[in-house]
Amino acid sequence: MSDHSDKVLTEAGSFMDTLVESDRFVRFYEKNKVASEPGFLTLSIPFENIDPLAVLELNGETNGTRFFWERPDYEMALAAGNKVAHIKSTGRDRFRSISRQANKLLGRSRYFSDINHSLAGAHLVGGFSFFDSPLSGAWSPLGNASFFLPEWLLVRDGQFSILNVTRVWKRDDDIEEIRAWFSNWIRNFVERLGTNLNNSQILLDKAYTGDSCTAHESESDRKRWMEKVEIARKAIREKQFQKIVLARELRVKTRQKVSCTKLIHYLRKEYPSCYSFMYQLNGDATFLGSTPEKLLSLQSQYVKTEALAGSISRGKTATRDTIFEKQLLENPKDLEEHAYVLDAIKEKLRPLSNSLEHPPLPKIKKYANVQHLCTPVAASLSSDMNAVDILEQLHPTPAVGGYPEIEAVRHIQEMEQIERGWYAGPVGWFNTNRRAEFSVAIRSGLVRRKQVQFFAGCGIVEDSDPKSEWEETRIKFIPMQKGLEYAME
Repeated sequence: MSDHSDKVLTEAGSFMDTLVESDRFVRFYEKNKVASEPGFLTLSIPFENIDPLAVLELNGETNGTRFFWERPDYEMALAAGNKVAHIKSTGRDRFRSISRQANKLLGRSRYFSDINHSLAGAHLVGGFSFFDSPLSGAWSPLGNASFFLPEWLLVRDGQFSILNVTRVWKRDDDIEEIRAWFSNWIRNFVERLGTNLNNSQILLDKAYTGDSCTAHESESDRKRWMEKVEIARKAIREKQFQKIVLARELRVKTRQKVSCTKLIHYLRKEYPSCYSFMYQLNGDATFLGSTPEKLLSLQSQYVKTEALAGSISRGKTATRDTIFEKQLLENPKDLEEHAYVLDAIKEKLRPLSNSLEHPPLPKIKKYANVQHLCTPVAASLSSDMNAVDILEQLHPTPAVGGYPEIEAVRHIQEMEQIERGWYAGPVGWFNTNRRAEFSVAIRSGLVRRKQVQFFAGCGIVEDSDPKSEWEETRIKFIPMQKGLEYAME
């Protein structure tokens, strides 16, 4: 290993040894040792401020269970691998089922560290499907909800990084066995990391041949989509609902294996203001994407979310970009669509909160290829609800479902005639310190073997133009398609 890698190994090993050999740990062990059913023990140490995605590439099993989440312009990222425990739910009541399972699992988790930080300790990472109906085909490995407790989770928060290491804690595990396990684990982890960082073969990128993936969209696809938009507009005129979000899928076949971490790396470079995410379960299916839409940020009793609806493309010059921005801020159709989303969020949060705040007018949120109307919303919770209970109240927003919610969502499946799976569902993480971050999984795709499904949608109101809505979804597919070309192994 290099001198730098040796330094990382020495520091990480020293932190872990100091932690498990301390008198505090002896007292912690005696107080918390398991009496009956197995529990979980997490130790957290400061770690090298290295890119968590690189650590995932170098240490995460490509055919195992992996997770990544990042908001680059917030300088915060998480990477996790190797599941210690897994909770899931299929079918109805998926939120309440996961909430119960998570409370039980985290209630059996114990955390020890010298670090006083809200991102230290046990985390559960994963997500939910959009609908509660059982999933089939390519989506079946993920089910309606899936979260895992990772063996390792690396958090980078600005210039500070934490490595959380978790193992099962059984009744007959003595303190010396636990000490030896954590000391050996950290050395093996860092040695693997150092060896792979020094492997020059990793630096060799294979050339993209230009014919590695094929996407098919025909004129008949375009016509069918526009017919669906017209059906939705007719239902709106008949007062069945006021807005509905329709999505479509783009299927792409690849000749080469897709590197999901390379795809995520491309997306986060090109769209640094978006949430990049990846969830891979047992190597069977990987759901990933780069979404602009926050669903939930939780810190103790403080909740943040946002209404994000109404969009227009970016201009090729500063002047055209400003003109488009002005058009979006003054477009009745987009303002109406945005108001539905904001009103629904307020309706859902008011019963849960002591206070609710948002600016009086939407602002513009700009991304690489599109700009949106956005209104941030903040609330102070009136109870100790966990993150999943709050998600159940917030999902789905009219930005991905419609308005009124129940009436619109009831018509989505029959109009779309696709299986959304986890598209537009909540994806993210939460921990034992009442920290949570979840985004709405739009601008996303499912990778399985050599087939990829991308998803994109748009909000339909009475004044929607079918041709414009087709063009909007086409624009939204572009980032994922370009990223796929970049990610061919």
